[in-house]
Amino acid sequence: MFRFNLTLIVLILIVFDIQSQVVGQDKEGFSSIIQPSSTFNLDLTDKVASLNYYQESLVRGFRDSVYDSEEKCNAMSNDIEEYRRKLFDSWKKQDYIFRKISLVYGGELKGSSSDGAALLIKNEQVLTSSAVSAMIGLRWYRRVYKYCKLSDYAIATFTDKKNDRIVLEKKVLNSIEKLVQQLSDRNIITVSDKEFLLYFKDTKGDKNKIKVIKDRINFVKNKKFDALYNNKDLFVKRIKVLDFIAVKISEIQSCTSELNSLVKLNQTHQFDLIINQIYEALEKDISEFNKYIEDENIKPLQLQINYKKSGWEEIADTINKERNAASFSIYKIDKEQTQFSSDSLIKAFEEYKKFLEDNIDKEKAYDKAISESYTIQRNLFYLKGGFLASSFKYDLANDSTSIDDRFIDKNFQGYRIEAGFTRQFKKYNFLGLNMAMSRTSNVEQLGSTTYKFEKTDTTVEPNITTGSEIKALSGIYETYLKYSLSFDYAYLIPFHDRNASEAQIKDSKLLLSVNPYLRHYFYDRSMTLKPNTSAGLGLYSFNKENGSIAGGLFIQADDIFNVNREEAVNFTKQISVGVIFKVAIKSFNPAAK
Repeated sequence: MFRFNLTLIVLILIVFDIQSQVVGQDKEGFSSIIQPSSTFNLDLTDKVASLNYYQESLVRGFRDSVYDSEEKCNAMSNDIEEYRRKLFDSWKKQDYIFRKISLVYGGELKGSSSDGAALLIKNEQVLTSSAVSAMIGLRWYRRVYKYCKLSDYAIATFTDKKNDRIVLEKKVLNSIEKLVQQLSDRNIITVSDKEFLLYFKDTKGDKNKIKVIKDRINFVKNKKFDALYNNKDLFVKRIKVLDFIAVKISEIQSCTSELNSLVKLNQTHQFDLIINQIYEALEKDISEFNKYIEDENIKPLQLQINYKKSGWEEIADTINKERNAASFSIYKIDKEQTQFSSDSLIKAFEEYKKFLEDNIDKEKAYDKAISESYTIQRNLFYLKGGFLASSFKYDLANDSTSIDDRFIDKNFQGYRIEAGFTRQFKKYNFLGLNMAMSRTSNVEQLGSTTYKFEKTDTTVEPNITTGSEIKALSGIYETYLKYSLSFDYAYLIPFHDRNASEAQIKDSKLLLSVNPYLRHYFYDRSMTLKPNTSAGLGLYSFNKENGSIAGGLFIQADDIFNVNREEAVNFTKQISVGVIFKVAIKSFNPAAK
């Protein structure tokens, strides 16, 4: 009794600190399928609680030198057919090697009570049992290639040197940059507009670039670049205004020079009137200068002029440069007949957008080809051993009139040794085989009876009757050696499309575990039990996220051939149903590469 309670206390204390998980279990909380992860399982029907702990460590990867990698095959191939042949040879070599090998270790704690968890705080259990075991195993990985997908994989992953992304992208970008530079050369766009049109080059990610490209296309559509670029009158008018500005700058410089000279000579204020007149003329010239700067032909140049900080000579140089640029644009229009079309720039942007969209499609095809080209086969061979114990009150059925002589407390200690194999294949398929030998008892087959004891006090009128109840197990009790062969299969059904991308598969957390299983038992040194077979089916929700809460149910038929029954019953009456509650403390990803 103390041992069982201690086991459950330890189980509760460490349930949030260790790592393990299985994808199913039978009525006894057992499964031959072992995966490195961590789960606390509670069978609410048969009152069995179990905590499994299996950890993978010392993972060793093997070198790739025994075969040619995909990158090497790609680099050595001149065309896709040659690449396909080299891939085939590489895949064949990998069929015979292990990709990784590792050590798996852990254990299991299990406890049960015939009257449920409420009896943890009482001392009246009819039957309590507990088990503890440790496991060590060797796990090895192997890639299983799908040769039917070889051609699709080669098409999706082959890099054509003539059509390399970098080369093609540079070609499309050059056409955009050339057209934008034409607008910049004629001052149709400002420096900030040029940076805006070419900003997408520094944008990360093809999807983000497509979004930016769409904005640039709308920007070009809303501007009248064609009319501005090919309009000779625009540049003629601009030169005319720039000439007016140059004249005003000259007048301002002249007034400024004359004003400075008079200020130096005006010691006795004899030139005050002249100075005031020059100030008025200077203010008029500056006002007209500002007016010309805001002219519709000059404003698109966005001239950065601050005559309070910059000297007028520097401003005159800026105006002269802009006049030369306008004159050069007229020269191009007259001599070179250079034309510009906004449709050409829009088309260049559209071509780049399509290039990015095609590249996204290629990446999706690449991800799909990778995910469908092979699956990881994970194999685990393990040895497991442990101890089990049970405590119960037993009815000796000796017709004794004394409770102490009739009922005794029995304790049993046994052991269990296992050898098993687990294989994960085709991503969502799991197969488990297990052989076990244990020294155990038939306590689970004993019947439970409630006995009532009454005592009457005849010295009181009317008589007073007092009573008490005792629950005890009865029947032929024996210990023996039990051998078992266990087979488990589990298939995880993902809640996403079969053709989903790697990103969609990664985001999908919930799966349904379908777990059929078969158990065959035979005995040594047993007077009451004969070899028998049990079968069942479990349906459980499975979550790849750590800390998730899930559950499910199982349907199990015991002794399906009625070997150990006095009277045969049909299959439907052999069935029992159990409800399982699970906490995945640390889960695992079955689709991980």
